[in-house]
Amino acid sequence: MLLDLLSLSKFRAAISAIGDPLFHGETSLFIEDIIKNKSEHKVFTILHEEKTAGFLILSTVLDEAEILEVAVSENLKRCGLGSELMDEVLDWCRKNGISHVFLEVRESNFPAREYYKKYDFAENGVRKNYYRDPVENAVLMSKKLQIS
Repeated sequence: MLLDLLSLSKFRAAISAIGDPLFHGETSLFIEDIIKNKSEHKVFTILHEEKTAGFLILSTVLDEAEILEVAVSENLKRCGLGSELMDEVLDWCRKNGISHVFLEVRESNFPAREYYKKYDFAENGVRKNYYRDPVENAVLMSKKLQIS
């Protein structure tokens, strides 16, 4: 579900608890910035048994979107929640005139790369030494959407 600013404030702690360990505290910073600056970032969540089980942060500009962060609770991975979340986000993008979706992923994160390939994201390049803790290349991926 796409969160408005009021809902985002409510879900903030749960989203940060999932994302901060994976993204070195950046999730909390993203959420804080979105709320404080009323930014145009979109935050989607997926619930499991009425609790936040995952999230995706999306940045949109004109007809393009970039997936900034996506994560599912460690104990709920491989249960289909990530797929449900991605389906919802891509459907939202199509309905809102987004024709291209971009992302970057750690070169060593093979499960994530395979997950994105399942959705027909193509690998387009590499950003050398993009990530820190540890330093690692980012693989650039993109997907073209048929707008509905």
